[in-house]
Amino acid sequence: MGQRHLETDGEPTIDCATRRLAVDSAADVARAAFDHAGELTTLEYGRSAAVLGAVRLACRRTRIGEPDREEFAAAFDVEPDRVIAADELLAEHLGSPADAADVRSLRRRLVVAREILAAVERGRNAGPQLPGSRLADVAPFLLARASSHLDSRTDRTFPGLEATALRDHVARLEADLEFARLGTRLYASLRIEE
Repeated sequence: MGQRHLETDGEPTIDCATRRLAVDSAADVARAAFDHAGELTTLEYGRSAAVLGAVRLACRRTRIGEPDREEFAAAFDVEPDRVIAADELLAEHLGSPADAADVRSLRRRLVVAREILAAVERGRNAGPQLPGSRLADVAPFLLARASSHLDSRTDRTFPGLEATALRDHVARLEADLEFARLGTRLYASLRIEE
């Protein structure tokens, strides 16, 4: 879809826009969003608005934080309402990310898994200090296994709580969280590019 060409006639590219707005880490996601539906959005709102809409969408879905509406006008001489409309059209073509509650639940599971991994890697004799916290309910089975596995008062051992297996579990949860935040089509577009 031609996104990776050099800037022409003063129209920004994804890389230029992310750099100028200081959101470089959103570039890959913005590029995937633009590659997916940028041509249609360009026809409707113009190339600059489509590129900036893709950047705005990427910032929101990667949790970087959206640039202020007025930053678009100041940095690129593009009407903010056109950028927002382009963002909405891109989002319509890409589909929605997961519910905020689902994203929070995955993030909590990831926190628990990382805590358990850290405890295992340090060779602690007790599980993470999560019982009684709101995070304890997120992954009770994993937390119980870790606590029993790491508690020197028990002679039970549970396979799968080695650091390698936990690292794999954390990696899966990180991928699930990214999938939930980005949405199906955008996540798939990024994986195809890799």
